[in-house]
Amino acid sequence: MNHFKFKPVQIFSMVLIALCCSLSTGCDNEQDVLDVETPSGDVDVDRDKDTGEVDVDVDKD
Repeated sequence: MNHFKFKPVQIFSMVLIALCCSLSTGCDNEQDVLDVETPSGDVDVDRDKDTGEVDVDVDKD
């Protein structure tokens, strides 16, 4: 019977890949306060959860 046998290098490689994938997603510390989309432009207001700083983005079309 053929059983799967992993070498320590293969196990380390799989763990390293899983760790890299989980760390690459990161975490978003911004909270959407307001997001308005209109035909003439967009307004986006975000608040940083850590510092409370508010960021306002206005895009005109």
